[in-house]
Amino acid sequence: MVIVEPATVYPEVEFQNALVSLVNALLRAEKRPFALLERFGLDVAVFLDGSPTTVRLLEVKAFNAQRMGGVGFGNGRGVGPQVDLLLFGESSLCLFDSVVRWAYADATLPPGASRYGLFTCEAAKAAAMGSITRGKQNNLSVSALRPGLVGWKEFCGQVKGFLLA
Repeated sequence: MVIVEPATVYPEVEFQNALVSLVNALLRAEKRPFALLERFGLDVAVFLDGSPTTVRLLEVKAFNAQRMGGVGFGNGRGVGPQVDLLLFGESSLCLFDSVVRWAYADATLPPGASRYGLFTCEAAKAAAMGSITRGKQNNLSVSALRPGLVGWKEFCGQVKGFLLA
């Protein structure tokens, strides 16, 4: 199955739409019953049929140089489920590894480039610019995310592996 790389991944809703299409295509190809909700705490929630039901949550981020070297998460006052999530200590953050991923696209790079990433909460927290706190805009450092970026085909494989693990 070939899923065509999106030409546009910014604004963020464009990347989220592409990711939702990817998830739908991957799970249908696997003949897995599922339900998908957007803006269910994080940007995308996928509930996979099984015993018990499996849940996968995706937080979507797209960068187009809107902030110098960073992509924001939460709101400008440091409030939001993304902030709440990354405020957990290292010993608790690993509890989300099987359930949550941060999906990232760098729209400053052209289609065909290594411009996609799928990161754990721990990796997202490590990529935060400065400390994560309430009362300020929190950002992920684009340069910290860049070494983990891959092309579309590999990204599709990472998403599939996460969903079906």
